[in-house]
This record gives sequence, structure tokens and C-alpha cells, in this order.
Amino acid sequence: MSSRPSRGAARLAAILDALPDALLLVNCNGTVVNANSIALEVFESPGTALVGRGLLDLLPDFDSKLIPGSMRRPDDAPQPRTKPTRMVARRTDGTQFMVEVTSANLEDGRTPYESSFEAAFADHGNSYTGDELLMLVVRDLTGTVDTEAELARQQRQTEMILRAAAEGVVGVDTEGRVVLVNPAAAQILGYRAGELGGQKLHPLVHHSRPDGSQLPWEETPLADSLRSGRKHRVRGQVLWTKDGRAVPVDMTTAPVRDGDQLVGAVLAFTDRTAYDALAARHEQLLAVLESGLRGPLEQLRGELGGLAADPAGQLWPEANQTLHYLAAGYARMTTLVDNVLGYQRLDAGAERLARETVSLDEVVSAGVEGAIELIGPGRAQFAVHAPPVEVEVDPVRLAQALAHLVADVAGVDATGNAQGPASGDSTIVVAAAQRGDVVRIEVRGPYGGGSPVHEPLVRGIVRRHGGVLQTHQVPGAGGGSAYVLEVPVGSPDPAKAAARRKRGAQESRGSQDTQGALDAHSAQGGGETTVMPVPSQPVRGTPAAHAAGAAGRLGVGVGGDLGE
Repeated sequence: MSSRPSRGAARLAAILDALPDALLLVNCNGTVVNANSIALEVFESPGTALVGRGLLDLLPDFDSKLIPGSMRRPDDAPQPRTKPTRMVARRTDGTQFMVEVTSANLEDGRTPYESSFEAAFADHGNSYTGDELLMLVVRDLTGTVDTEAELARQQRQTEMILRAAAEGVVGVDTEGRVVLVNPAAAQILGYRAGELGGQKLHPLVHHSRPDGSQLPWEETPLADSLRSGRKHRVRGQVLWTKDGRAVPVDMTTAPVRDGDQLVGAVLAFTDRTAYDALAARHEQLLAVLESGLRGPLEQLRGELGGLAADPAGQLWPEANQTLHYLAAGYARMTTLVDNVLGYQRLDAGAERLARETVSLDEVVSAGVEGAIELIGPGRAQFAVHAPPVEVEVDPVRLAQALAHLVADVAGVDATGNAQGPASGDSTIVVAAAQRGDVVRIEVRGPYGGGSPVHEPLVRGIVRRHGGVLQTHQVPGAGGGSAYVLEVPVGSPDPAKAAARRKRGAQESRGSQDTQGALDAHSAQGGGETTVMPVPSQPVRGTPAAHAAGAAGRLGVGVGGDLGE
């Protein structure tokens, strides 16, 4: 007897065992009669057997009509091969997992060999008896399903991010055809996403320049990103909506690569309509303040000042007092308008800080004098502590910020009226000191501050200096809160920096710090203070010859309490 069939069957069994997928042979009763090694690893659990189990126990969702023999109806024609089908499989211990199953029918007349594999592939010639076997190829999808689930999760997450983004995002292929549109882009452009899909983007939304002239596709940032792979960020562009309206946008284009291959590009854009309207409103406000308000205020201030300074003295004392009061009020409003206009130009970038090396006490003195212009002469008394250390700041801007900070805690509005009752001592304490490379200035007054007129201006100037403005509670009998203003000293040449730090250290050892000045003033109950005099330069709108007389007739003077 030849051994060739046995050697062929053994070789075939070895080949089947080496396959990456599980193979099952099922007889006409629906029972597994043989399996390769991968099938045993996938389906069989320790202490249980795979061969001899019913197929529907292992694959409950498998179509029983495909099982040969008694489980198939006579009128059901056998299928030679089925397409891969996903279903839930069950191991011999009952645990479930996802698989992909393909089945095929095998003819078999008898089984004279050691296994069903030998019977299935033995050469029977033309001795067909009608008996069949069903072979199933089962692929374990456990890792594949996890990967697909992760990809689906990432895709859903990406879609949710694109849907939530306020920025318009459009993806195109290498020919400039739309393959992705988020809701924001469709809304800005006035299209439905389905109307843009598959269409070339340029003829629809980017065909013209802001002046209406034609814009060739080759000159657009998106075309360059597709051609060269460069990123672009462009301002001053317009995209055209479905109804022909131009939308000003800030545009960013970036290439999309799959490995080293360029497969498309992404266009992201932001609608500037609201920003441009706000900028136009800002320019209108500046024009109103500068042309429509400041000019008339300056003219009225001059006329009232001229009447108050009439040498003929034809007005009675009360009327003269009123004129002086009105002139000082118009001077305060003019100063406030000038400061607001200056800050707006600084904040818009039209002007920059002019840093120079100055003495800290000079900046503080200028700030207090500027505050007197804002609240009026004789309206408050001051306790000032400022060491003569050198700092590199913009002295005009920092003094302006300090003036508005003092005016904020003074509680006097632009008309010169007090904003409610004061709490505690009415003296305004200004204490400054250098701590390393930082200048610290604390301001405390009878009012808590927080005015929407003064505080934003102060914060803006301090932020431009790279500093911070905050409030903190002050210990002591008076209590209350104080502003804390901190700005960097600056960065001059190393020799000056070393000398300044040395002087700052000496000043710190020989004087009270800022908190000590506040505590000392609180402990003294508002006793001895360093009182700032009337400014050396007369307040605008109040001639120097009549300033003292007007203050006396009004019943207020330097060091007087707040109020009328």
C-alpha cells in the first residue's frame, strides 16, 4: 500500500495549521468534526473540547440553512461559498467575541482515513455519494473591533470639535474640491454643506478680491498650499457668500499630508464683520471725544475762566465762586478726555511707551499732581512716601495711571461731587518702594475704588509696562482695601542696573516699606502726614492769581476734607 496519501494529508494538515485563521469542519448533523490549531486556540478553553460540539453552540447567529444534511431543506440549493459575515462567536466556556465567518460546501462520500481533513481532500474519483461537509473560515476580530471602535470614537470626536468650532473650516483635495465643511463655514458662506461637497471651492467663494476684481486661482493662498506645501496666514481677504455678499475674513491655509504625500489642504477662516464694526465704533468714539466733546469743553472752560478773572470785579462773590467752580469742573473733564484719548491711542498701537530713566519720587509727585487736576484743588489731603530711586518707565503714562488710581480712591467724580459717604480716615496714602527689579506702589483712600472710568485705564497702562494691578486688605485700625501697583523697574545697561539695585537695597534698609507706611499712618490715626501742596503748575482753568482766593471763598484748602 502506497504511503503517498498519508504523506499528502499530513502535509495538508500542517499547511492548515499554519493559517492565521481558524478552520472548522462540520458534518451533516451540524457537529464540528475537526479543527486546525488556530481554531483550538480561539474557541477551546482549558478542560473543554471543541471537536464534537454543535456549530450553533459556537456560532449562534450562523444561518442553519447552510449546514448540509438534515438541517437543510430539500429545496435549498447549497451555496458553494458565502461572503464574509460578522457575528458573535462563543467559546467553549461561554465567553463571547466578534468574528468574521466565511463558509464553503465540500463533497464527501466516505471517511476511510484517520481524520475528516483526509476525507475532505482525499481523491475519490467519481464516487460521489451525496454526503457533504461544511468548511468554515473564522477570523477573530477582537483587536480589529477595538481598533475600529477607537477610530470611530476619534472620528466622532473630530466631528464634534468641528461642529462646535466658531471658526469656519473647509477641507479640499489636491484639485481644490471640497471634501469637508463644518457648520460654521457653511453658515458664514450662506451655503448648505451638501451644496459645497464635491464642488471646486475657488469659483464659489474666493473668486474676487475685496474691490471686486477677479482673483486667479493660482494667486490664492490655498492654491499655494496645495502646490508648495506651505502654510499661510492672511488678513484683509474676503470670501463671497451664496447671495454675492463679501465677508471680510482672517484666513489660514495648511497642507494635509498622508506620510510624505500631499493629499489636500485645510482652509480655516474667521468672520471679521463684528470686529470691523467694533473698530469703526471705536474710531467714531475717538472722533466724538476729540472733535465733538473736547473742543466745546475747552472753549467753555476758557470763557468761564475769563469771566472769573474779570479784573473789574463786577460780579458778586457768590457768582464769582460759581464761575471758579465751573471752570475747575470743565478743566477736570477736559483732562479726563485727554487722558482717555491718550490711552485709546496707546491701546490701539498708534502710540508706544516712551521709557526713560527717572526718579520714582518724581513720578509719584507728578501722579499726585495729576490726581489734583482730576479731583480739583483742595479736595483731599495726601500722605506720600516715595524714595528717590531710579526706574526705567514711561514717566508720563505711569504718572497718569497713578493719578487715575488716586482719583478712584478719592471718590470724587468729574463734576467734583463726592460719591457717597467716606469710610475711615479721609487722607489718601501713597507709598512706594523698590523690591529687587519691581517697583511697588500702594494707594489707599477713603473709598474702595473700582470706577469703570478710572480702573480700566490704570490696568491698561500697567499691563503695557508689564506689571499688575490688584487689591488687598490693609491691616490696622482703619482697615479697608488698597490698590497695589507693581511694574518692572526696567532693563538698562548692566552697570546702571547694578547701581540701581544697590541704591534700592540701601533705601529698603533705611526706610519703611510700603506696607509699613500704610500701617504707620493707620496707627497714628491720621496724625502726622506728608501733605502734598497745591501743584506748582496752576490747575488748568483756574488762573494762579485767583486760585488761592477762590479756594478760600469756597471754604476748602490744602489738607481739607473731601466734600464741598
